[in-house]
Amino acid sequence: MSQVLGRELTAELFDRLKGEDVSSKAGKAIVIVTVDEEGWAHPAMLSYHEIVAKDRARIDLAIGKTSTTAKNLRRTGKITLLVTDRGFNYYLKGTARELQESMRDVPFMSLFAVELEQLLEDQEPDAVMMSGVTFNRPEKGEVSQIVEKIFRGVRGRL
Repeated sequence: MSQVLGRELTAELFDRLKGEDVSSKAGKAIVIVTVDEEGWAHPAMLSYHEIVAKDRARIDLAIGKTSTTAKNLRRTGKITLLVTDRGFNYYLKGTARELQESMRDVPFMSLFAVELEQLLEDQEPDAVMMSGVTFNRPEKGEVSQIVEKIFRGVRGRL
């Protein structure tokens, strides 16, 4: 059963999301959920290169400009982020607003700010999380350059 922790990130979670040492989180995904036009949950995934906590109550996200996720955020402003890895599991509920429709160096991405409304922890005492969602990205120069531009764009608004 989840437990409400408040309206701010814990110190541990802020350290994880503040955009430092992202290479140690390579291949780890954060699941996000928005609400589509028919009221259904719409899941998507972000890498740690697409999310930076600006402080304990605000997180900036880079989202594909023409994606269903971006359209949902523009329409409802509602988002839930699932931050899960070995030993922890958090749900972050917030309200999003668009800061930039097109990010400067990556015009196919939009920048959103999420104000945290509720932080929940879901960790059963007898059931330890063993991992979060992971992926493997091929080492391609052009892909790495795009990922780095996205990260600089999200992190640059400190």
